Amino acid sequence: MAECCAARGMQRRTVDEVCAAAGVSRVDFEREFAGLDECLGAAVERIVELGWQALDGVVSPDRPWGPMLRDGAAALLGVMAERPAFAQLAIVEAPLAGGRAATLHASARAALLDFLEQGRASSGGDAPSSAARGALAGAEALIERTILAGEATRLEGLLPEIVYMLAVPFVGVGEAGRLADEAIRRKHLRAVA
Repeated sequence: MAECCAARGMQRRTVDEVCAAAGVSRVDFEREFAGLDECLGAAVERIVELGWQALDGVVSPDRPWGPMLRDGAAALLGVMAERPAFAQLAIVEAPLAGGRAATLHASARAALLDFLEQGRASSGGDAPSSAARGALAGAEALIERTILAGEATRLEGLLPEIVYMLAVPFVGVGEAGRLADEAIRRKHLRAVA
């Protein structure tokens, strides 16, 4: 499903294309799914599951918010860069799909907003209530533009900008810059290791 949507867009996919990409017969497809929308919902569910798995161990009430933001952004961008078709499905196609896929996307997005709101609370709540929504919308736009340009495998390269964009409303320019610089250093250390 993800590969079909990445290649032709969600609106132009067919059951036969999905079956061919998955290497299954139409009978097997119809035994598993009631239709394309159900298949799309299952694919988005898997993407969300992969995202939560990537965040396992990163998000903890014992960690400061800034490092969790940095490491969580790295984990999620890594998942998307490793699976460009999934990235397109999750970021570009799912919000427009309606049904279960859109609901799952909205739920995952709400969890990200809740996490960003923790940053607002930890900074004393000085940022406006719209700061989390604005920061996330900016990050989403940058990620979506990269995916639509066919460069999803380069999403991890956006880490410093994404960290800065998401952190600055809550921790200020200096701390957001430090977190972004740490993201660069950690990325280079992982590449060397």
